Amino acid sequence: MLVPGTQMHYVTFGFVCIEIVILFYLLIHRLARPDDKTTYLNIFLIILLIIYNVTGGLLPDPNLPGSFIVQESIAYGTGFITPCYFPYFIYKGFGLEKMKFHANRGVLFFLIIPYLLFVSVLAISGDLDKAKNILVIPVLYGLWVTISIYIAIKFKYHGDFSSRQAREEIAVLFFSITPWIGLPIISYFELSQPIEAVTTNSGFLVLLALHIKRNVEEQKAEHERLIESESYLQTWNERLQEEVEKRTRDLERVSAEKRVLENCSQYHLTNREKEIVRLVCKGNTHKQIAESLYIAERTVAKHVQNIFEKVNVSNRMELRDKLGA
Repeated sequence: MLVPGTQMHYVTFGFVCIEIVILFYLLIHRLARPDDKTTYLNIFLIILLIIYNVTGGLLPDPNLPGSFIVQESIAYGTGFITPCYFPYFIYKGFGLEKMKFHANRGVLFFLIIPYLLFVSVLAISGDLDKAKNILVIPVLYGLWVTISIYIAIKFKYHGDFSSRQAREEIAVLFFSITPWIGLPIISYFELSQPIEAVTTNSGFLVLLALHIKRNVEEQKAEHERLIESESYLQTWNERLQEEVEKRTRDLERVSAEKRVLENCSQYHLTNREKEIVRLVCKGNTHKQIAESLYIAERTVAKHVQNIFEKVNVSNRMELRDKLGA
């Protein structure tokens, strides 16, 4: 069944509608997260699919302007352009470093140049069947890219396919490349438009879904990290205040001890007496002081009595006050 007044099948039209909805979602996402550069990859892929479906569904049509050769060149051109973007998409979107050659040069030699040959043969001979013979080059190149994808994924995961992410990636990428290999075959044998639409769109949409899923997982992980950072910052001020108070107390203690030792010098206390004064100011008993200095408790008492006489005080409280403790 065709859309009235066109050569486009309702299956193709349905894919176009779905992809337009996805495009609007991606555009909204891009506006909401302008820092997410990977969205451009998805937007460009979905635009290529829409253009491919529209041109492939409408052309060739004798009711539309343009000769048969021009219309066929446009229709097949979009079929070449979308596979051209595939290596770059997986190279950037999935970090497959081994696909760099195909992303930058391979498509030029084995897709763009063959397309120009296709158009040339079609224009010179006017025979579409002769021009279709050129399609064997993209098919063979697609097989090469399939092998390269396996090598690239193996390199990325260091030969370990045990993780869910690795298995998921290799399955989806192999499935998504089937339109590339299958499209020239479908075009050569002139299979129905619904078969072509389902074959080509399914693979690329699954690839797009996997990439969007990866982006969502990365954003979710980023969101969780932000929540952890926010929680840390909320308690950071309290921890900082506690640390400041602790450091302040330490500085006050050191200053007090320094002040006590300086005042002790005014009363000509000996080093042992200064040491005992420091412990007395900390609130240590005679017994504790004796244990700390490894001397007899009565010796401590004698030293304390001498200190009281030198400083001219009668008890510990007066001693601390007079020495500035």
